[in-house]
Amino acid sequence: MSNELIAYCGLYCGACSFKVGFEENNMEHIISMPSIYDNFKNTPPEFCPGCRLENQCGDCDIRTCARDKKIEYCSLCDDFPCVKLMNFTSDGKPHHAKSIENLILLKDIGEEKWLEVQQEKWKCKCNTKYSWYMTKCVNCKE
Repeated sequence: MSNELIAYCGLYCGACSFKVGFEENNMEHIISMPSIYDNFKNTPPEFCPGCRLENQCGDCDIRTCARDKKIEYCSLCDDFPCVKLMNFTSDGKPHHAKSIENLILLKDIGEEKWLEVQQEKWKCKCNTKYSWYMTKCVNCKE
Protein backbone atom coordinates (compact mmCIF):
# COMPACT_ATOMS: atom_id res chain seq x y z
CA MET A 1 0.00 0.00 0.00
CA SER A 2 1.31 3.44 -0.91
CA ASN A 3 2.17 5.90 1.85
CA GLU A 4 1.25 8.98 -0.21
CA LEU A 5 -1.66 9.77 2.11
CA ILE A 6 0.52 9.81 5.24
CA ALA A 7 1.69 13.35 5.92
CA TYR A 8 5.07 13.68 7.63
CA CYS A 9 3.29 15.27 10.61
CA GLY A 10 0.93 12.32 11.07
CA LEU A 11 -2.15 13.74 9.40
CA TYR A 12 -4.11 11.49 7.07
CA CYS A 13 -4.23 13.36 3.75
CA GLY A 14 -7.22 11.26 2.72
CA ALA A 15 -9.37 13.23 5.19
CA CYS A 16 -8.16 16.67 4.12
CA SER A 17 -11.20 18.88 3.63
CA PHE A 18 -9.70 20.36 0.47
CA LYS A 19 -8.78 16.96 -0.97
CA VAL A 20 -12.13 15.36 -0.14
CA GLY A 21 -14.01 18.46 -1.33
CA PHE A 22 -12.33 18.09 -4.71
CA GLU A 23 -12.68 14.31 -4.94
CA GLU A 24 -16.33 14.32 -3.87
CA ASN A 25 -17.06 17.51 -5.83
CA ASN A 26 -18.65 18.96 -2.71
CA MET A 27 -17.75 22.39 -1.34
CA GLU A 28 -19.48 21.55 1.97
CA HIS A 29 -16.22 19.94 3.10
CA ILE A 30 -14.45 23.28 2.72
CA ILE A 31 -17.33 25.45 3.91
CA SER A 32 -17.44 23.44 7.16
CA MET A 33 -13.84 24.35 7.99
CA PRO A 34 -13.01 26.85 10.79
CA SER A 35 -13.03 30.58 10.04
CA ILE A 36 -9.24 30.61 9.64
CA TYR A 37 -9.92 29.08 6.21
CA ASP A 38 -12.59 31.62 5.16
CA ASN A 39 -10.49 32.94 2.26
CA PHE A 40 -10.69 29.47 0.64
CA LYS A 41 -14.43 28.95 1.05
CA ASN A 42 -15.36 30.60 -2.25
CA THR A 43 -12.55 29.06 -4.25
CA PRO A 44 -13.13 25.82 -6.16
CA PRO A 45 -10.95 23.05 -4.72
CA GLU A 46 -8.06 21.74 -6.78
CA PHE A 47 -6.58 18.28 -7.04
CA CYS A 48 -3.90 17.55 -4.44
CA PRO A 49 -1.93 14.31 -4.33
CA GLY A 50 -0.82 14.88 -0.72
CA CYS A 51 2.20 16.64 0.74
CA ARG A 52 4.64 13.85 -0.11
CA LEU A 53 4.17 14.44 -3.81
CA GLU A 54 3.23 18.10 -3.98
CA ASN A 55 2.94 20.52 -1.11
CA GLN A 56 -0.10 22.70 -1.70
CA CYS A 57 -0.43 23.69 1.95
CA GLY A 58 2.38 26.23 1.76
CA ASP A 59 5.73 26.31 3.51
CA CYS A 60 5.99 23.48 6.00
CA ASP A 61 8.91 23.23 8.43
CA ILE A 62 7.86 19.70 9.37
CA ARG A 63 7.91 18.48 5.78
CA THR A 64 11.28 20.14 5.16
CA CYS A 65 12.75 18.69 8.36
CA ALA A 66 11.54 15.14 7.64
CA ARG A 67 12.87 15.27 4.10
CA ASP A 68 16.23 16.66 5.28
CA LYS A 69 16.48 13.85 7.85
CA LYS A 70 15.32 11.31 5.24
CA ILE A 71 12.56 9.95 7.47
CA GLU A 72 9.08 8.93 6.37
CA TYR A 73 7.26 10.64 9.26
CA CYS A 74 8.06 12.38 12.53
CA SER A 75 7.66 9.46 14.94
CA LEU A 76 10.70 7.83 13.28
CA CYS A 77 12.85 10.77 14.37
CA ASP A 78 15.13 10.59 17.42
CA ASP A 79 13.79 14.01 18.47
CA PHE A 80 10.12 12.97 18.42
CA PRO A 81 8.12 14.87 19.56
CA CYS A 82 10.08 18.02 18.80
CA VAL A 83 9.23 21.69 19.30
CA LYS A 84 8.11 22.05 15.65
CA LEU A 85 5.61 19.24 16.06
CA MET A 86 4.44 20.44 19.48
CA ASN A 87 3.83 23.91 18.05
CA PHE A 88 1.97 22.38 15.11
CA THR A 89 -0.36 20.37 17.35
CA SER A 90 -1.22 23.44 19.42
CA ASP A 91 -1.56 26.02 16.64
CA GLY A 92 -5.34 26.34 17.00
CA LYS A 93 -6.27 24.23 13.98
CA PRO A 94 -8.27 21.37 15.49
CA HIS A 95 -7.20 18.73 12.97
CA HIS A 96 -3.54 19.33 13.85
CA ALA A 97 -4.17 18.34 17.48
CA LYS A 98 -4.28 14.61 16.61
CA SER A 99 -0.86 14.53 14.94
CA ILE A 100 1.18 13.14 17.83
CA GLU A 101 -1.45 10.52 18.66
CA ASN A 102 -1.55 9.54 14.96
CA LEU A 103 2.23 9.34 14.75
CA ILE A 104 2.47 7.08 17.81
CA LEU A 105 -0.17 4.75 16.37
CA LEU A 106 1.55 4.82 12.98
CA LYS A 107 4.85 3.76 14.51
CA ASP A 108 3.16 1.08 16.63
CA ILE A 109 1.07 -0.62 13.93
CA GLY A 110 2.92 0.26 10.73
CA GLU A 111 1.96 2.12 7.59
CA GLU A 112 -0.29 -0.47 5.96
CA LYS A 113 -2.45 -1.09 9.04
CA TRP A 114 -2.53 2.62 9.92
CA LEU A 115 -3.78 3.48 6.43
CA GLU A 116 -6.47 0.79 6.73
CA VAL A 117 -7.58 2.25 10.08
CA GLN A 118 -7.66 5.78 8.65
CA GLN A 119 -9.54 4.78 5.50
CA GLU A 120 -12.18 3.06 7.61
CA LYS A 121 -12.40 5.94 10.08
CA TRP A 122 -12.92 8.54 7.36
CA LYS A 123 -15.51 6.68 5.28
CA CYS A 124 -19.24 6.30 5.88
CA LYS A 125 -20.93 2.92 5.57
CA CYS A 126 -22.49 4.25 2.33
CA ASN A 127 -18.90 4.69 1.03
CA THR A 128 -18.95 8.51 1.06
CA LYS A 129 -15.81 10.15 2.43
CA TYR A 130 -15.72 12.23 5.60
CA SER A 131 -13.25 15.05 6.07
CA TRP A 132 -11.60 16.65 9.09
CA TYR A 133 -14.45 19.08 9.69
CA MET A 134 -17.35 17.22 8.12
CA THR A 135 -17.84 14.04 10.09
CA LYS A 136 -21.49 13.60 9.26
CA CYS A 137 -22.11 12.00 5.89
CA VAL A 138 -23.15 14.45 3.16
CA ASN A 139 -24.87 11.60 1.33
CA CYS A 140 -26.88 9.57 3.86
CA LYS A 141 -26.60 12.10 6.77
CA GLU A 142 -25.26 9.48 9.23
